[in-house]
Amino acid sequence: MNILRFAVITAFFAVLPFSHIPAFAASDQEIEALKKEIQEMRSEYENRILKMEEKLAEMKTAATVDKTKTTYSKSRDSVYPGRAIYNSTLNPSIGAILGGRFAAFSSDEGEIPGFVLGHEGERGAEGISLGETELNLSTSVDDKFYGHITTALADHGDGVEIELEEAYVETLPGFGLPTGTTIRIGRAFWTMGYLNEHHAHADDFADRSLPYRVYLDKGFNDTGAQISYVLPTDFYVEAGGGIFRGDDFPFAGAEGSDINSFSAFLRVGGDIGENSSWRIGGYLLDGEASGRGGGHGHGHEDEHGHEDEHAAENGHEDEHGHEDEHGHEDEHGHEEFFSAGMFTGDTRLYSVDFRYVWAPTGNIRQKEVLLQGEYFWRDEEGYYTLEEGGEVREEHLDGGSHGWYAQGVFKFSPKWRIGARYSQIYSPEDSGIDHDPYAVAVMGDWSNSEFSRIRLQYNHEKLGEDLSDNQILLQYIMSIGAHAAHKY
Repeated sequence: MNILRFAVITAFFAVLPFSHIPAFAASDQEIEALKKEIQEMRSEYENRILKMEEKLAEMKTAATVDKTKTTYSKSRDSVYPGRAIYNSTLNPSIGAILGGRFAAFSSDEGEIPGFVLGHEGERGAEGISLGETELNLSTSVDDKFYGHITTALADHGDGVEIELEEAYVETLPGFGLPTGTTIRIGRAFWTMGYLNEHHAHADDFADRSLPYRVYLDKGFNDTGAQISYVLPTDFYVEAGGGIFRGDDFPFAGAEGSDINSFSAFLRVGGDIGENSSWRIGGYLLDGEASGRGGGHGHGHEDEHGHEDEHAAENGHEDEHGHEDEHGHEDEHGHEEFFSAGMFTGDTRLYSVDFRYVWAPTGNIRQKEVLLQGEYFWRDEEGYYTLEEGGEVREEHLDGGSHGWYAQGVFKFSPKWRIGARYSQIYSPEDSGIDHDPYAVAVMGDWSNSEFSRIRLQYNHEKLGEDLSDNQILLQYIMSIGAHAAHKY
């Protein structure tokens, strides 16, 4: 039965009571037959309307899914990071990153003269090692909050350790903040340079550059809070800052509920035509270190029991008669302090980063060129303490050091990439060290899919005048389960 017939019959019965047509007799059978026909028509069109509503609901769902995929894609492929739309079903996304490597070194020494490395900044174990395995759990708490946890199983050559890398809560648009504003509270890899926000498995090389190893112990993930704001401009502009306890390298020794460090940052970027994009950022990380040595220091007193962090600044002369800021230099020289001492005082780290992405064919999944670099400048004022033979000595510091790296990666087919990186750090002022350490890395990797990658890398490190190290690294990275797209 077609729509025209239904319309004609409906119109006929609508005007029937008002028509002056001759009366005629109709049998009961005819009346019942007509009623039945009308009921059948009504049921048929109600079913059609119901099916159309179901089809409309399916189309809306498909559009929502597509929009979510687009948001994730832009956060990975474009200069505009966007804000991923997290699902509110309260079912957490669970994933794991399996990582391992084989390493061969030509030198037994991995220290960097003039710098005290944290536990994470060391070169790692030789031979076969687990590397770092991550367990991730994330979900929307409700319409206002998103939660994320990352636990790492790390093998640093002296046994497997369980580390809580991230555990934070982040506001969603439903929280009611101005559009583009996000607050994150807990433990996270905070915004400080380009790589710091990314987990190591997302890096383009099997290890991190010398500046990250020296200045950030591979990554700064203290406990604190951060606010960021993406401005409503035609090009990408993001500004923000954070406050932190100061437990993590390059700081140490948070006491009680103290806030011992803070950060600030500003990033801008945009697209160049349809096939390339860029971003540049400036960052500041400022705080107070107390007994900072290798690994993660804790407690305001250092391991030698020293408490008065202002003593050196006030011209303090220690119990052994060694002056500090007045120019006294003992027979041991400065190098030992910078290489093995524990630092107490103010430390400030500046950073500038740049990233350029070009897709020659317009599709980054086919071919892609990545150019990236960062520059760090660390300015410190305080003193180093060093114990030898039961004697505690001090050396005043008012200066700092700087370093940088630059790298390029070329994806010449959907599964193959090659890359090169150069990094260098400059020895601290007044350290008495003439050599400035540098490292060269070249790599090639193969990705069977977006969930698996195998990488071969060669490093040549010249860390001291008589200290060279040639390294071979073979790495695998496998992703299981849900894992959010990485930022630009």
